[in-house]
Amino acid sequence: MRRKNRKWVATGVALYLFVMWSAYRWGVAQRPTDGNIFEHIEREAKRKNAEARAKALAKEAAAQPKLAGESRLTAAGPAFVAARYDATHVVFMVSAETESRFASSPQFGGTPIKVPAPAKLSAPLAGLQELWEPDSHAFHFFPEIVQNTHPGEQWMLSVSSDATIPVTIDRTVIAPTGCSLALGFLASVPPDRQAVFASSSQEYFVVRRMQVESAEAPAQSHVADISQWKASPVFRKQIEQQLNQRMQQEVAKIDARLVANAASPGASSGELPIGPARPRLKEWIHADHALIRGEGTLDYDIRALRLTPDGDPRLFVRARWKLVDSPVFLMTAWFKAERFKTESANTESAGTEDLKKASFQPAAADPEAAAVLLSADSSWSTALRESEPTGTLGDRLDFQSILNEFDADHDGWAELLIHSDEGASTAITLYLYTDLGLVPMKTPLRRDSQAPASCVDP
Repeated sequence: MRRKNRKWVATGVALYLFVMWSAYRWGVAQRPTDGNIFEHIEREAKRKNAEARAKALAKEAAAQPKLAGESRLTAAGPAFVAARYDATHVVFMVSAETESRFASSPQFGGTPIKVPAPAKLSAPLAGLQELWEPDSHAFHFFPEIVQNTHPGEQWMLSVSSDATIPVTIDRTVIAPTGCSLALGFLASVPPDRQAVFASSSQEYFVVRRMQVESAEAPAQSHVADISQWKASPVFRKQIEQQLNQRMQQEVAKIDARLVANAASPGASSGELPIGPARPRLKEWIHADHALIRGEGTLDYDIRALRLTPDGDPRLFVRARWKLVDSPVFLMTAWFKAERFKTESANTESAGTEDLKKASFQPAAADPEAAAVLLSADSSWSTALRESEPTGTLGDRLDFQSILNEFDADHDGWAELLIHSDEGASTAITLYLYTDLGLVPMKTPLRRDSQAPASCVDP
């Protein structure tokens, strides 16, 4: 190489090295600090999915009905559970647990008079077949709501989702609800509405002091059972998979709570059998590990209802898992049966009228449709593990039942009257249905499950 070219070669090499070094530094600066590029891509995908899910949930929550303090339902006053007493009467309690049933010095005083029982008993789950009319001298002991309600007043009785009739207060009554007494009213159905009342096969209703104001734009969807709805085998398999996944999550939460509370002062006594023998903590943990491994036997039933303005079926599922033929886990769950279009169309460019004309079919008719788990409740399983007196809880799938459905304000969102077996007691509660979970609208009508003899100390 000639001497005069060396400086140009050196300059070129220096420029090349500088460019390479700069490229290296730039590449280092672009490298993610939280792992390699594949991990970074995976995390970004999860983040975007989480953001999309959060937006979907926010949109879904915005579409939910107004909850208890803001709804038109509260404007009509509290809602109370009413039960059919005979062909022309209903009975409802407005004040529960007012006094011990076997108090040595009854607060009500005087001598109550027994109300003649109907020839045919109705509504056994409410336990309001035995009624007594209190002595007038005890009136000043009554709660304010009882003192301010007089015979002849009209209240509004929701018989079904599309039928509301007036009832007239006949008299104040006392009803034993297990170990305590409740106060309420016996009300009669006017003669011109008795045909509507008699035509209903339901035995449990909701009563309010006033009529509920209707929505400005009543929903077209009609709240009702969908008796013809059937789940396909593929659809059932999807439900079973999601039930098992949710059960495993709930079992892990319950066990973590049991272990965390094991050192509490009452833990040792809580582990001892009370009433029917129950497995102790270690045995429950052992059983729950078997459930998580998939060794439990699942049985369930499905009830389809139309409860929302969109008209899509909502599925009420009661599920029970057994080990060695003994119930060890109980859970209720709500699913949505997704719907799919039968006519292909570009929904982004389609007009409103085109979307209205689009036809839909229930998801169960589509082998590829997905069942969407909306919410679940496993509180009965907690009761089993905490060694509470649970009676026959879990022997059958009727540990929770829907007694009636209403839509008092005609907004398309249902109110559900639900009976729950809570082991030592039972409860009938009015809930507002939402896809995020059931919202209780009133203190439940509760009664003790045990025999009256157990209420008296030996």
